[in-house]
Amino acid sequence: MTGIIDIAAVDDHPIIRDSVASWVSAGGHHAGGTDPDGTGFRVVGTAATVAALLAGPGRHAHVVLLDLDLGDGTTVEENVAAIGAAGPAVLVLSASERPPAVRAAMRAGALGYALKNEPAAGIRAAITEVAAGRDWISPRLAYILATDDAPDRPALSEQERRALQLYATGMPVKSVARRMAISDETVKQYLQRVRQKYARAGRAAPTKLELYHRAVEDGHIPPSP
Repeated sequence: MTGIIDIAAVDDHPIIRDSVASWVSAGGHHAGGTDPDGTGFRVVGTAATVAALLAGPGRHAHVVLLDLDLGDGTTVEENVAAIGAAGPAVLVLSASERPPAVRAAMRAGALGYALKNEPAAGIRAAITEVAAGRDWISPRLAYILATDDAPDRPALSEQERRALQLYATGMPVKSVARRMAISDETVKQYLQRVRQKYARAGRAAPTKLELYHRAVEDGHIPPSP
């Protein structure tokens, strides 16, 4: 995505809200607040709560940077839903690396999850991806999710995981079968078992798109480029 991306931020720490404009709008070392691809960033609003942000110009942002744990008693699920209903895409910006927190945010509808200790260029890249409607997760978080053994993260065999990785990234069953050197029917059996395991974990994925999202949430595949 090129052009100007309007950004808003919700964080209950004033120092974070006050600093957003400086490190986002500055565009790193590129003058004029733009990255090398011509993308510019403009902060249009900040607030301590989602309700306050949506009551002002922040509701018209392309992307809202949302802190995971606000001090007003709201949940990330409630906040992501409220922002999404207003129109902006959500990029969670948090210090938390807890796998359940990451998955909760992504399941609620956030398109991205970045850590606050990411380099500014990395967060700008995340903003650009989310503004274009694409998922983005910090590379460090992808590793943490892949090694997580939470009860709602199904334990997949190596063959099941491989079939999921190939199928969820867009390959048809026949192509997956050729890549794995197995029959079409065996691929279908692997995918059926994957779906059954996710259903038993309370995270049903009956469609290919939902399988893709589960695979991203659990770190089996990176978000689509």
